[in-house]
Amino acid sequence: MANARIDTDTRILIIGAGVVGAALADDLTRQGMKAVTVVDQGPLYRTGGSSSHAPGFAFQTTGSAVMTELARRTLDKLDGATLDGQWILKRVGGLELACDEERLQYLHRRHNLAESWKVPASIVSPEKCAELFPALDTSSVLGGLHTPTDGVVKAVRAVEWQARRAIENGARFFGHTQVTGFRIDDDRVSGVNVRTTPEVPGNPCKGERLPEGTTQLDADVVVVCAGLWGPGLGKLLGLELPMVPMEHCSSSTSVLPTLAGMSDEQELDLPMIRHQATGSYFRQYGERLLWGSYEHRVIPVEQEDIAGPEEFSRTRVEPAIHPLTWEDLKGGWAELQRLFPEAADCEPVDGYNGIFSFTPDGNPLLGEVPGVRGLWLGESVWLTQSAGVAGVLADWIVTGDPGIDTTTLDFRRFDQTHLTRSASIARASENYDEVYDIAHPRWQTKQLRKFATTPFYLRQEALGAKFGSTPGGWERPLWYESTNPAGSLVDRDSWCSYGWSPRISVEARNARSSVGLGDAGAVSSFEVRGPGARQHLEELLSQELSLDVDTSTTAFIINASGGIAADLTIICTSSDSYVVIGSVPEDIWHLQRETAFLQETSILDVSSGTTALVLVGPDAASVLETVTRGALPANASSEAPVLDVGGIPVRAVAETTTGLGGWTLYTATEHGLFLWDLLLEAGADWRISAMGTDALAALRIANGTPAFGIEYGPQDNLHETGLARPSKRGALRQGHRVLVRLALEDKRHAAIPGAPVTDGQAVVGYVTSVAEDPETLHYLAFAWVDAHAAETGTNLAVSHLSERYPAVVDRSALPERDDRTEHVEVSPVAGAHTAGSVELASAL
Repeated sequence: MANARIDTDTRILIIGAGVVGAALADDLTRQGMKAVTVVDQGPLYRTGGSSSHAPGFAFQTTGSAVMTELARRTLDKLDGATLDGQWILKRVGGLELACDEERLQYLHRRHNLAESWKVPASIVSPEKCAELFPALDTSSVLGGLHTPTDGVVKAVRAVEWQARRAIENGARFFGHTQVTGFRIDDDRVSGVNVRTTPEVPGNPCKGERLPEGTTQLDADVVVVCAGLWGPGLGKLLGLELPMVPMEHCSSSTSVLPTLAGMSDEQELDLPMIRHQATGSYFRQYGERLLWGSYEHRVIPVEQEDIAGPEEFSRTRVEPAIHPLTWEDLKGGWAELQRLFPEAADCEPVDGYNGIFSFTPDGNPLLGEVPGVRGLWLGESVWLTQSAGVAGVLADWIVTGDPGIDTTTLDFRRFDQTHLTRSASIARASENYDEVYDIAHPRWQTKQLRKFATTPFYLRQEALGAKFGSTPGGWERPLWYESTNPAGSLVDRDSWCSYGWSPRISVEARNARSSVGLGDAGAVSSFEVRGPGARQHLEELLSQELSLDVDTSTTAFIINASGGIAADLTIICTSSDSYVVIGSVPEDIWHLQRETAFLQETSILDVSSGTTALVLVGPDAASVLETVTRGALPANASSEAPVLDVGGIPVRAVAETTTGLGGWTLYTATEHGLFLWDLLLEAGADWRISAMGTDALAALRIANGTPAFGIEYGPQDNLHETGLARPSKRGALRQGHRVLVRLALEDKRHAAIPGAPVTDGQAVVGYVTSVAEDPETLHYLAFAWVDAHAAETGTNLAVSHLSERYPAVVDRSALPERDDRTEHVEVSPVAGAHTAGSVELASAL
């Protein structure tokens, strides 16, 4: 579905002239926007926010392909730029240290990620570490990870350089202008209320000043890039922004002898250093070392504890700087002196607690604010990703297409109905505390457990469930300790066995041989009804929706670039009413998107009132028949009737992701526990077993079924994922990878998401999800790979830490070479597939 580019005269107001706001103004004006205005409550360009004190460390490699790409774009934009002859970025490289075997293993994991995300990196010896940074004592160092294209950014220079470019292209920057409110008319932003703030002695403003008496500014689009002040502005809108300003301890040393003579202007020519095991980082700072530590108590900061403009003017102390709490930093000082022995004669100087923001998952808050057209967020963005984020926002605002997968960046990923300030603080504090901890894809939060539970929770607990938590906070059983794991244990390393149990494969096999019962209670369910409901859905789906009452289909919402924005199951419940089952809570916002029929349509989130169980396996029908009055729907059919199950109404929708046959059974939340007990009791004669979500995932992967938000998303189209079968290879976009499934050849070998895939010479892709095949106990993995490596039968290898494991492509979205048909096959029901149920094309 194509989006229209906004008019070049659209009035765009950016709140905040930090690293994001200035970069966004630059990118918007470079796209031809003629009416861009930036306001900041502080003086330009040292405004007093986080950008003004950022130490400048820019390490690109993260556990996320998207966050790494944003960092790469930031450094690429700033590379070679200067401000009045002064450097803005120095690519001195990064060096991460390991002083024990566990951390050395983790460096290999980070090297794997760097390879997957195409960041130059290498594992280096202790001797090489010493060569890279001669003052470093490497007697306890076992190895390092060297990333030569990482660098240090001078944040304030980066702000001014981008602001100047924006001004040259017509933008206007106003300092000492505080936004005090938003003007919203008919659910659309129309401007902001403002006031003038006092000047800061010794910090002159380099921008314009609004005419005296100005109290409001008109705008068609408003973008909040206010950094630390974001939560306060969110409050004005009635929003809980899940971002928490945190105090972070840092300081510098007095002069180190080996660094003597380095000028302040040159500042550094040695790599940045991170020693994550102690939460520490260091970099050259002229003749000194600048350093900081995350190994201290978490210090969240409330909005009222951040200095306002009047206090900034009076004290001249930047609001984002608080006094150093030495007790929190002294452990880091001891570690610095151990790694740099000559610092034993130095003193810590110029220390402070700098304030910057954390979210529960460490990612920014981007996108248009739900319910207020034209109001956008660009919040909780670190310097490392700043220019990359700004470029994405500019594309998104101007064209409607952000150009990357924003699933993990979009503010709407957090369900406002479950957000409170206490929840935000608890989870963001955990993120701060563990920012340098070893990060495993199967890691589970310890905060706010039992925050949200399905009706089955107590029964699952009694069965010894090992619970995990979804991003939305739902407790879900991963597996059950009551399951007998006999005969399923394969000896694998600690990384592959972390957060895993052999019981997963046993539970999956039990379902394959008889019947399994799984929890799908954290369902995203929406009611769409009214005289315009069908036409509204058809516009969103860009296809005709021909459904009889009590039948279902699944369909995709396709974005402007042809990517998969949403994966929905649609059930017709009456002539003008539908229930839509989403993949994620934010699907509600796709459904509420404006169409010509929206005013004739009512859209209601009924997730809290809906729960579900998955009943699958060859004996699923036998179990359900014993407790159901009347006939069951045919297996794997589009029928979706309401059944009388033990006296309660249950809607049965075919479940096809596992390939075992059966149904997802939807009912009212108050009936959920009754349904659980009824099915387990009725299934006793068929040896029914409860199975965790990991067993369901294993069955899904074994069946060759990719999943939305894991395998594919807004940047992937139906052909590349294998959800629609291209008639010719030319239907695949040039340069885009293809989704395949890999089978590892040795059952002792395993992999983890993010692992690079190689063809023997080069990295050709990366792994998205993995599972042990319940039958063979060999690992299977979905992966995106280059088209030339996607042929079924291609021999590849999966990198795991320092090893490479042989694997073969056993399923592929790549069409067969002898396919000469002239059409594109999609699933037979309403031109779409059954949600998450279609196998890769070669297996269809």
